[in-house]
Amino acid sequence: MKRILTLLVTLAAFIAIESNADAQVLKNLFKKATTETTTTETAAPTATTNGQAAGAALKAIYNQYKVDGKVDMGNMTNLLNLATLATNIQGLKGQTSKTAFYKDFVKGLIVGSNNLVTETNSTSIMSGLTNLVNNVDLSSLTTKTEDAKAALTEKLTTASGKASAAVENANEIAGAVTNILNLFKK
Repeated sequence: MKRILTLLVTLAAFIAIESNADAQVLKNLFKKATTETTTTETAAPTATTNGQAAGAALKAIYNQYKVDGKVDMGNMTNLLNLATLATNIQGLKGQTSKTAFYKDFVKGLIVGSNNLVTETNSTSIMSGLTNLVNNVDLSSLTTKTEDAKAALTEKLTTASGKASAAVENANEIAGAVTNILNLFKK
């Protein structure tokens, strides 16, 4: 349900909003979507939930990657999906494949990606995600994407450009995620 809400909000972001009332509705939708994002704890249900959200985001990023041939950091949908991915993989920091959190996260990742991630490729995908969360600074992505969401309520037509320009290490993030996406067959 959260993923559907996020996708609806993202779709709404691409519709030109001309009245303040419509802008307020969009702002409220963004607020609802962001307050329903899961937090990372060590409990199994949270690991599974975070894995599902990360899997859904990864699948959405991959589907757009197949269309564009790259991770387009100027695409607001990609930025929102990358922010969702970054938020939900935070619990993987310092985890090993032997921990319960890691194993439950993988189960959620498989479900959330609708089997794009499988038992067969999960080791490689998890290696990429663990590398991403442990070795790439994702803070500018999540912070600047939140700033971009606020900017959307003011001026939708320029928000994705601001978000892309504001992510300081956009190429590094896009490169790391591209490496993960390349593990899937096109």
